[in-house]
Amino acid sequence: MTYDVELKGLSKKFGPVTAVDNIDLEIKQGEIFCLVGPNAAGKTTTIKLILGILKPEKGESSIRVRGFNIPQEKKKLRRIIGYLPQRKALYDMLTARENIEFFAKAKGLSNEEAKNNTKDLIKRLSLTDHQNKLAVHLSGGTQQRTALASAMVSKPQIVFLDEPTVGLDPVLRREFWEYFKKIAQSQNTTICVTTHYLNEAEWADRVGVMRDGKIIAIETPQNLMEQTNQRNMENMFFELLKGEIS
Repeated sequence: MTYDVELKGLSKKFGPVTAVDNIDLEIKQGEIFCLVGPNAAGKTTTIKLILGILKPEKGESSIRVRGFNIPQEKKKLRRIIGYLPQRKALYDMLTARENIEFFAKAKGLSNEEAKNNTKDLIKRLSLTDHQNKLAVHLSGGTQQRTALASAMVSKPQIVFLDEPTVGLDPVLRREFWEYFKKIAQSQNTTICVTTHYLNEAEWADRVGVMRDGKIIAIETPQNLMEQTNQRNMENMFFELLKGEIS
């Protein structure tokens, strides 16, 4: 079994608050792994620790991505990792197409690769009619699609998507997940997604349920629902919170 992400004893504190509390986690190569939980559960902090944006507590914490120690060797992963943060990182006075090409070149792609990959993603994510509009004039959903394209334009091997569907309507949320499935299957891309839309997690291969900085369960969506005797992920989550299973 090949793991793209390996976390052992991962912890992070902000003053007296423990945001991530002694997490052990392995994410398989080519899988879609979803972290679910309420706000302040520790999902975003976990992603930022994996990416090396934040440093873990000193001690036993260990982060390895593709065999590299993070944050010490994070620069070695620059080209193969894609990241979509909660707050959209678009330049208002660039067009949708210009934004995507900018992030492609920032990842080290040649001009030709940047243009070809941008053209492909504009088509895949239905941005053709919006590609020449300034980002500041795009709707929220179109901005999110542009931000997703910017994260995917380098064809990364591992992608971290922090609340990628927040604020999107149900149809667009489904389209995003269909795209994630297609990329994972066709390119063997490892995708780690955080969300508080619990029923979205049914699309993932495995789900980690977070509460108060801890992962309280990791399983396939189907197994989590069977263990809690529930028919959907939202009800499953509330059963877990009640402590009816470990």
